[in-house]
Amino acid sequence: MGPVHRVAVGPVKLGYRQFGHGPDLLMITGDTAPMSLWMTYLLEPLSRSFRVTIFDNRGVGYSTDDRSQRLSVPLMARDTVRLIRALGLRHATVVGWSMGGEIGLTMAERYPRAFARLVTTGGDAGSRHTIPPPPGLIGALSDPNNTEAALALLFPPSAEGQAAQQRFIAGYLAVPQEPVSNITLKRQARAENAFLRYPRVWNALDRISMPVLVTNGELDQGVPMRNAQNLARRIPRARLSIYAGAAHGMMFQDAERFAAQVARFAGR
Repeated sequence: MGPVHRVAVGPVKLGYRQFGHGPDLLMITGDTAPMSLWMTYLLEPLSRSFRVTIFDNRGVGYSTDDRSQRLSVPLMARDTVRLIRALGLRHATVVGWSMGGEIGLTMAERYPRAFARLVTTGGDAGSRHTIPPPPGLIGALSDPNNTEAALALLFPPSAEGQAAQQRFIAGYLAVPQEPVSNITLKRQARAENAFLRYPRVWNALDRISMPVLVTNGELDQGVPMRNAQNLARRIPRARLSIYAGAAHGMMFQDAERFAAQVARFAGR
């Protein structure tokens, strides 16, 4: 995946990696997830069609934080747009997973000229219209040591899902992981909770003019499938793709299909 570089975006420095050749593809991770969570078996097929940029959100992995600023999804969206400009990414396709999808939708609402198109993967637009996960799941996932709950969120109990889970675990263990501090965990949890009460992005969905590919796992409990269906109904140029038999880690369960779908969406 190449070496880690850092670039200043406002008061913080974001760690990032770049690899591959072709048009620009920027990938935004989910809640507290470092860029190392993007599996090589997903990145490799993407890098055959794109110059891929992955990065750590502020306070995660190789990126610094500024705790004098209240962390929010709009703040991380601004960070990401500043990263796009600092790296000179032109007409980029942005892929946002989970909270990364929320960041991507916020970017599309606030900075529509900063990039060309958006792919959301298990993302939502916040507000009271978002269908939340089951309360018990939220409690289990709030414990960073509960890896069993995290894996159950990503992969279903089917034979295919469990095979994908084992592949994911092997990929995870093969790459050094930077621990996330308890302070960052709390700051991102507050940012996520605030976004779920924030109506601005939802209210602006029908004014998003760029092409948007909305993807979701059929069995996703973290971001139930109805959220994706609602996004696709409200965004004028949206396409909807539901991955049958997959959960919140759908792009890891069917990496080749996801990479090919993103490439087609971007006209590759």
